[in-house]
Amino acid sequence: MPNIVDVIIHSCHGYLEGHKQIFVIIDKPVNFLYERKGKYLVASDDGFYSCYEYDRPSKNWEAFGGRKFDIPMKDGTIEKAFGQWWDGGHSQNAPEKIVSIGVGTIEELHKCYVFMGGHISKKKLDEWLSNHEPSTDYDKYDTRKQGTTNV
Repeated sequence: MPNIVDVIIHSCHGYLEGHKQIFVIIDKPVNFLYERKGKYLVASDDGFYSCYEYDRPSKNWEAFGGRKFDIPMKDGTIEKAFGQWWDGGHSQNAPEKIVSIGVGTIEELHKCYVFMGGHISKKKLDEWLSNHEPSTDYDKYDTRKQGTTNV
């Protein structure tokens, strides 16, 4: 079960001026095991959510550029993805209100400073924010920048 270590709220500039991005740093990666619900594969791990939506691929229209990967199922089987499973269906399949975020562990961010797209329970995020001060320093955990936190 991943715990929130830090939250960064980043104000965008340029054409996204005024938009805020939320990045959640967790102590360990989420562990998603999916269940089939109609045309969806749905997973959760202690307030973090993931969902894939089925849509038939074609020669020039494949999810994730046709990248092949395994989707672990709760029943122990593996769903082979080859372009038919798209990232989608989150809000209609989550049992509570969710927020789109970027998410990563400090260890992952030190290897490659890229937050993965994700979804978190609004309640879980709000609870953390009610007891902690979020950062506004987007580069806080980027080891390529001088003055960053190397926690």
